Amino acid sequence: MSAAVLWTDVAPRDGLQNIAATVATDAKVRLVRGLLDAGVPRVEATAFVSPRWVPQLADAAAVLDACGEAMQRIRVLIPNAKGLELALERGVRNVLVTIAATDTFNRRNVNRSVAESLAELERIVDTASDAGCAVDVALSVCFGCPYEGRVDRSRVVDLCAEIVQRGAAEVGLADTIGVATPSDVTGLVTRAAQAMPLERISLHVHDTRGLGVANVVAAYQAGVRRFDGSAGGVGGCPFAPRATGNVCSEDALQALASLGASHGVDLDSLCRVSETLASDLGQDLPGKLYRAGIWKAEPVAVPAESEAG
Repeated sequence: MSAAVLWTDVAPRDGLQNIAATVATDAKVRLVRGLLDAGVPRVEATAFVSPRWVPQLADAAAVLDACGEAMQRIRVLIPNAKGLELALERGVRNVLVTIAATDTFNRRNVNRSVAESLAELERIVDTASDAGCAVDVALSVCFGCPYEGRVDRSRVVDLCAEIVQRGAAEVGLADTIGVATPSDVTGLVTRAAQAMPLERISLHVHDTRGLGVANVVAAYQAGVRRFDGSAGGVGGCPFAPRATGNVCSEDALQALASLGASHGVDLDSLCRVSETLASDLGQDLPGKLYRAGIWKAEPVAVPAESEAG
């Protein structure tokens, strides 16, 4: 298989949506532009969701208006057909719809059953296709649900097949609450690839229990080439209790590069984006590489010892 990876940085959307303090629109635009300038192939810039439920993203239109020249590399989350309408008005050419693997989480997240979400997905795809807009689906809580517990693998695989049948361009296997292990990831990817083309599977993991990078590596070794992560590892889900940040983009990309993957991202620049984001948020981020720095493996001159006496 190709070693080329399509990385999507979701820090501006999934990363910021759980931050309590309002983040200035200028800081969000700086983040999006910084990620694009660092060579990140795709950036999930914002979401057209109800500001009552996710007030942090109430400035979605303003963020997109400031990034219009890069719209071919922008993805936007939408919860429904109204969200799609707003996204298309801003020239968006790639949207993401979230559907949960369990009814309970789906109702908590988008206030409808999984069956209702699947029915609306088909309508969204029809409208988006007419406008030249690709529709991706994030299949959340694939590995475990905070309300229903462990999710049956067959259930996830069946949903993958149905989502693709309804026209989705990409299906993201999402470990929303960070309970997956590398063996879980390998097993689900292997099964899902029997129900849909492997090249259309993506992985979205959270680092809640410290296995985020390991899970990305496991998916890459199983053939996945599409991944989500966030600069500095910022993030969390307001509808998933105790869910912490997404896997850190620069940490995971460093690991993938060590396996021979090509990703096109300047990791030094990406680390600087994370440093700036940490400053804008006034807090350290969970990521490691942006704090430790990229090891150059170069010898360091050692000062000569002074003579005694």
